[in-house]
Amino acid sequence: MERSRNRAGRGDEDRNSIRRSLLRDAVFARLLDNVLRGVYRRGQRIRLDTIADDMGVSRTPVREALVPLETLRLVTVQRYVGVVIAHWTVEHMTERIRIARTMLTEPSAGTTGCDDRFHVGWLRECATEGGAFVELASWWLRRRGAAVSADWLLSQRAVLDVFYTDDVALANGIDAVVARRDRMQLVERASVAAEADELDECALALVELASALIAMPERFRAAA
Repeated sequence: MERSRNRAGRGDEDRNSIRRSLLRDAVFARLLDNVLRGVYRRGQRIRLDTIADDMGVSRTPVREALVPLETLRLVTVQRYVGVVIAHWTVEHMTERIRIARTMLTEPSAGTTGCDDRFHVGWLRECATEGGAFVELASWWLRRRGAAVSADWLLSQRAVLDVFYTDDVALANGIDAVVARRDRMQLVERASVAAEADELDECALALVELASALIAMPERFRAAA
């Protein structure tokens, strides 16, 4: 009987942990969208209580969701002040892609590459070609033995995947619909090469895709 109660207690703890994790992820996604869309203005100061009240949650999931946002340099959390939205720019977003492109063209010396095969199903979680680029490029880097570079790039997936969605891009003056078919063809080309473990061909397609993503703010400005 005691053993059954212990199992039930652990089960409740596991379910509560899952609920907290899901709630934290949901708050993070909404905060990220609000920051990138401009709902929260650059430099704006917001109290944790205000964010929690707006989202109908306690301070705990808000505090937990702010940790990755601070790591991504989109907010800072200051004692007695609250949350301060960073003065990020579109250039900061494209700079992340530039760094990734350099990693592909000049991969750092690392350990022996992993043997993990690429699975196209990994791309199903990506909403945009920006997210797909991160997923493919981080796999390529890990496959080549650049695990540290791969981990850094994968940590950028959330912000880059959201940034290149139609609504968020438009809020930042970019018409992401233009030439999307061309970018998706590059994603397909890189994906096919990755599945065939053709690393050189995969890298070529990814470098082209990175260049296309970097060029978007200048080439495809949204009409005012």
